[in-house]
Amino acid sequence: MKNSLLIMAALLLFSSCAKEEFAANKGKQSSDFSKAGSTTTELYTQSTRISPKVDILMLWDNSSSFNFVTAETKASMTSLITSVSENFDYHILSLPLVPASTTSLYEGVLVARDSSSVSGNAVSILKSKDVAASSLAFTQGVGSAEKGVDRATDVIVANRANGIFRQEAYTIIVIMSNEDDKGCELATGYATCAAYDKANYSAPKKTKLLCLRGNTSVDCSAAGVSTLNATMMRFINISPLTSCASGFNKMNTIYRDVAKTLYEAPYTNGWPTSNDHLSPDVTGAPDSYNLCSISFSHIFDGVNAAIKQTLIKHKYDYWPVAGASTALDPDSLRVVRNGTVLQNRTGESNPQDGYQYVGNTTHNTRYYPTAGEPFTGKMIQLFGVEGHDKLVYPDSLVISYSEPKSKLGYIYLSNGTPKVDTIEVYLNNVKIPASSTNGWDYIGLQYTSALDSTLKVVNMPAGSPSGIFIRLNGNYKVDNSMANNFVVYYTSAGN
Repeated sequence: MKNSLLIMAALLLFSSCAKEEFAANKGKQSSDFSKAGSTTTELYTQSTRISPKVDILMLWDNSSSFNFVTAETKASMTSLITSVSENFDYHILSLPLVPASTTSLYEGVLVARDSSSVSGNAVSILKSKDVAASSLAFTQGVGSAEKGVDRATDVIVANRANGIFRQEAYTIIVIMSNEDDKGCELATGYATCAAYDKANYSAPKKTKLLCLRGNTSVDCSAAGVSTLNATMMRFINISPLTSCASGFNKMNTIYRDVAKTLYEAPYTNGWPTSNDHLSPDVTGAPDSYNLCSISFSHIFDGVNAAIKQTLIKHKYDYWPVAGASTALDPDSLRVVRNGTVLQNRTGESNPQDGYQYVGNTTHNTRYYPTAGEPFTGKMIQLFGVEGHDKLVYPDSLVISYSEPKSKLGYIYLSNGTPKVDTIEVYLNNVKIPASSTNGWDYIGLQYTSALDSTLKVVNMPAGSPSGIFIRLNGNYKVDNSMANNFVVYYTSAGN
């Protein structure tokens, strides 16, 4: 009797089980259709993609009467290099003011942001910025041979082919002397030169420098130099401007006059007269700094001021958004300038402010004082006036965007051909009905080229020419505005 009861219980249990529980186990694949990614970037006008070129020539007084290479000046030079290195593609060449050799780079020290930008004899004098100041060591020169204006011009002319002094750079000459250019005395044989003699001596020197600079209205037919087409050129004079023991009571005049001429000479390309002079203690001596009162620990502050001006006057009307290969949804763009959201004027005929998306292009970001900062990729154009909404140093833009919107239309079945009547599809844990209008239907083996190219395929292996597919229809063609998870259960036809 007992055995009969056990057999009957087993039969009841068997008959109560669902048919599917004893069929071959269904396969399961789970796939995610990710939410469109977003990107936010902030770019400042002082952190430009193409750093402005700045070439600095520093001529250190090494005459028998003075030595500028001191612990204080070395520290000031290190500070200058650190400041310049943040924003510029710099070349800084230090040389003795009075040469001990006809070789133009003899005893020179060169610091360059990019060592590959120089070649030939320039490579042998390259130093890292950390050791540049400590490497300064100049043979004592003969004081009467000081011809600083010619020295500066000759060094620049001789060091263009090796890449030290470049076209369209900001070229800055720094003369450090406790006296003055002695070329007039050497030329005339006078113990001293009268003002008239000095003017006649320096006139062709100034013309030559202006012609080397370029963008000038002076007659360059006899100058004998080809232009650098310099974006800006300055001649910064650190010397006695008043009587003091450091200058042996020899007030500087020629260097002062050359600095003033280069400072004030107009540019035919529109670069404005400089306005950052920081030595108001000596009237009428722009870009000249008085050795009699200057602190050696801050000796290059004026150089820093001249360099900073190259950024202060920069203005921008195009701005980078992303690289050329980056996919983005233009409708998702959000542009913020200094906390203010800019209006999207894309498609408008005559915008007065805001921006328009121009897509992939190659264009200069900067339009003033000269066109520059080229960028290739996706860009926006800015409208309005400077500072609203065109950019002026030190403005920044915060740009946000999302990946392109896309819609899902197919699911690739990774476990081969299914038994169609076993397929179950779930979207975010909710079962999708089988329907050719608002649900899913099975389309089987297809070439990927035959699928709707505007729709994405979830779970599709890269490069597959064909596959087994389920098609999504109606409301189940979800987009990537949010993350979605698909789970498909089915039994393989081979089971």
